[in-house]
Amino acid sequence: MEQYSQFDAADAIVAYPAGENAAWAPAPYAATSAEEDLEFVRAIVDSLRATYEVDDNAIFAAGLSNGGGFAAFLACRMPGTFRSVATVSAAYYEGIHTDCSDKPVGRLDIHGTKDPVVNYEGGVRHETAYASVAEVLGQHQRRNKCRGDVESVRLTNGATRETWTACQAPLQHIRIEGGSHVWPGGNNATKTEVGKGFATDAVLDFFGIPGRPADTEEHGVA
Repeated sequence: MEQYSQFDAADAIVAYPAGENAAWAPAPYAATSAEEDLEFVRAIVDSLRATYEVDDNAIFAAGLSNGGGFAAFLACRMPGTFRSVATVSAAYYEGIHTDCSDKPVGRLDIHGTKDPVVNYEGGVRHETAYASVAEVLGQHQRRNKCRGDVESVRLTNGATRETWTACQAPLQHIRIEGGSHVWPGGNNATKTEVGKGFATDAVLDFFGIPGRPADTEEHGVA
């Protein structure tokens, strides 16, 4: 996460937690339980609060793939801690959106339509079903009590940004046509058709955090 997101360039306190055996609950292959991972995150947040001057109204989470699913799980179970979360190519396994708080939480989802690992339309991995992007956005639309239209704009790099309106907490989706299972524009992306630093820029913009990696390209409205 640190290498491909380059969040260190942001004007923020940044932590890069790692799950046991590179996995987070409630994925079916996780070595830890959901409560163990939630307690781990609580301990990290408490440690940061004890060490730095933390704005409790500006704590965010972001993740890729299984980490994206876990960021969604944090929004589900810890909405009093996290103001917003960003999920990229996220795997929404069964259990991630179970018994969630109804407290609105800001949500940005980024996903490529040709993701070969976590299908945009949902599917099954590790003998466990995972939800489609549309299903997850529908759940969050209801949770954030979005009453207005969805505003869709085409970006100069070809991605489409959808923004729900009249919500109690922001909800946004960026669809990357033909996009794969990567952090778009990150150092792990073999193709950079969306432009260098795209996902990092989009996430930090959604969170309202200044500071970007030096090679970040502009991604305006077409």
